[in-house]
Amino acid sequence: MSPGPCYRRIAALAGLEVRRALWAEAIRSESPPETARNLDAAVRAAARREPAGLAAVLALLDLDDLSRRAGPGRLAQVLDAARRLDLDGAMFLLEFPGRPVRSGELGLPPDPAVEAHTLGLRKAAARGLRTPLLERLLTDPDPRVVRELLRNPRLREAEVVALASRRPARQAVFGHLARAEAWIVRPAVQRAVVRNPFAPPRLVRPLLLGQPRPLLEEVAQDKGLHPAVRDGALRILAWRREGDQA
Repeated sequence: MSPGPCYRRIAALAGLEVRRALWAEAIRSESPPETARNLDAAVRAAARREPAGLAAVLALLDLDDLSRRAGPGRLAQVLDAARRLDLDGAMFLLEFPGRPVRSGELGLPPDPAVEAHTLGLRKAAARGLRTPLLERLLTDPDPRVVRELLRNPRLREAEVVALASRRPARQAVFGHLARAEAWIVRPAVQRAVVRNPFAPPRLVRPLLLGQPRPLLEEVAQDKGLHPAVRDGALRILAWRREGDQA
């Protein structure tokens, strides 16, 4: 299967979960070099802001889940193949760029009015109707509560942007954001994650692919962000210049 049709076929499917499952199937069934070429094509297309490339790459945000589905060692084999073939796009996606520049494992200070409730009650309230408690839960540092909040259809975009902008923030919060299909596709949420120094670079770098040039230029100059994030923005800008000259 040629690289182009593979990521376009995946992008044509509805839903990030379905696309991720098809990526995992392809990784299991294809040779590592073939998968590396397919991933490289998707990343390069996303860097050009082609809709099919962006849709295919968004399904790859949760690499831990993808690795579990694809099988032990499969992604490592694909990365080895990408290095042998010098496929920058595939390496951009698969290489581990390091931990966030700032650590927020303790999360925000707890709200005493929220902490007075049990975890079970807070999770139930996070799934429920809009109440004063639900609104206070928007500052709850527990990732398990954040997961339930992100599943609540009553949540508003501005509130999710505030969640994505939290400083400090635990790594698990960003994992839940990456899996929140209704929200992670939204440009405002992506921008909030990209600009957050507590966000894991492995999540931020693929999100950079679809960002407009002015934001990439700002990220590249932002000394508060991880060096791998700044370098990622520069690489995407370079790929776009190459595309403009082609």
